[in-house]
Amino acid sequence: MITSLDDLDRAVVAQIPCVIKSYHQSGSGRRVVEVQASDESVDYDGDIVMQDALLKSAESFVATGHLDIDHLSELGARMGISDPSSYIVGRPLSVRKGENNSTFVEGEISRSLDGREDPVRNKYDEFWASLRRDPPVMWFSSIYGWPTDMEDCTKGECSRSGAKRFIIKSIDWRSLAFTRAPKNTSLSSPTRIVTAKSYLAELVKSHTGMQVSPVSWLPDTVADAAQPCPNCGVHEQPSVLGYREHFKACKGCSEGHADILAHSMMYNHLMNRPANLSQMQGVSSPVSGL
Repeated sequence: MITSLDDLDRAVVAQIPCVIKSYHQSGSGRRVVEVQASDESVDYDGDIVMQDALLKSAESFVATGHLDIDHLSELGARMGISDPSSYIVGRPLSVRKGENNSTFVEGEISRSLDGREDPVRNKYDEFWASLRRDPPVMWFSSIYGWPTDMEDCTKGECSRSGAKRFIIKSIDWRSLAFTRAPKNTSLSSPTRIVTAKSYLAELVKSHTGMQVSPVSWLPDTVADAAQPCPNCGVHEQPSVLGYREHFKACKGCSEGHADILAHSMMYNHLMNRPANLSQMQGVSSPVSGL
């Protein structure tokens, strides 16, 4: 269960630059694809995703997982995307073993109930149309989930030759994404394991073209939020507008978070004024006669 942004940051993304192996539309109109999800090659950071890790989680992945674009259904809300679920394009049907420790996923791409295709409005139709071009668009795959058992190879010998950082032995596999921008396109080193947080940072840059903070900063306490800012000096002349701009520009907060924090800070500022402020203004305290 996700309880905080930290939980999302601990998720991992493992990418592999393998194109979709096959796709077809059945007589009933069902749209089916098959894609390689991973293998046990050592990536250039020294990580390995074990095939058994995916196979052990295959049943739950097929039962509750989904297929999407660029993991935006998982991470899009933190980029300010209003409808992240619109990036879900299908669901997994099965997971199978392949040669050389490779793992393949067969999935079904969604379609509208009336059977009409609208690539402009529906991302699943857009994705399917891209596969039916001549030549088809090159898509790569990427898995997303929470490691539940990892071997740390940074502290000594590891059980697998070539591993230098982590061996993922078990994972709570949540989704498989199709992407046109894998982090590693070397066929001799096909996998790439990154945290959801670092993947999100790259994803934001690819979608915006700018170096921006992808994660809204959220304070643990009021004292954290009230820390003086050397960039804008909002604490010197507090105001709702000033705090709103401070949280957006200096802390990378979303519009909504910035507005809530700004009003909270001004409320806190007014509540902490000197107790005799009303007397200094020549006004009697409303509780003095009680």
